[in-house]
Formats: sequence, C-alpha cells, structure tokens
Amino acid sequence: MVIIEKRTEKIKFWLTDKELKQIDRKAGKLGMNCSEYIRHIIANCKLVRTPSIDYESYYNRLKCISDEINHHLIVLNQIGTLDEPRFNNLCEDAVKTAKELSDELTEKLDIEIEKSKEVNT
Repeated sequence: MVIIEKRTEKIKFWLTDKELKQIDRKAGKLGMNCSEYIRHIIANCKLVRTPSIDYESYYNRLKCISDEINHHLIVLNQIGTLDEPRFNNLCEDAVKTAKELSDELTEKLDIEIEKSKEVNT
C-alpha cells in the first residue's frame, strides 16, 4: 500500500534575485525544481546548536589589540617611526587570539555536531 502525501500548505517568503538564482542553479544540478530542492534541504538538514563561547571576551581582546595596532600606524604615518618589536608582538597576539577562538569554536562545534547525530539517529 502506497501512501501519497498531499501537500496542503503553501508558504510565501521573499528572496533576493541572487538567492533565487542560487536556488534555481542548485536545484537544476540535482534535477529538481525549487520546491523539491527546498523540501530536500529541509529533510536533510541537521540542526546544530551554536556553541557557547565567550565571544565578547574574544571581541574585547581583539578590539584592544586592533586599537593599539591602529595607534602605531597613526604614529608611523605622522612621524615616520614604528616600534617594530611592539608592533610585531601585537600582530602575533592578534593571530594567537584568533587561533584560540577558532580552536575553541571548532572543538565545541564538533561536540555539537556529534550530539546532533545522536539525536537525529
């Protein structure tokens, strides 16, 4: 016995021209129309919680470093000198902080992805 689903609900939402072209292109690659493609995305979508990270702390650290780098560049522009060791340390701190954020985010996101697999199986 085959049960045929009847689609009784219609939704309407706004897209930009670019978004619609993207959907059309991706649906076409899969041999689907837009409706089929959107239903395919919904059916195969795995929801993952956003990891809990102290984003504000990272933002504040990077903002402080950025402000100090900017100050050094202003001084360089105005008087032509640069405290190269300090400037280099600031750049290294910025990269280190961004890497710490990336590592923490990746680690916690991996955990959330694993949790979602357990829930969706």
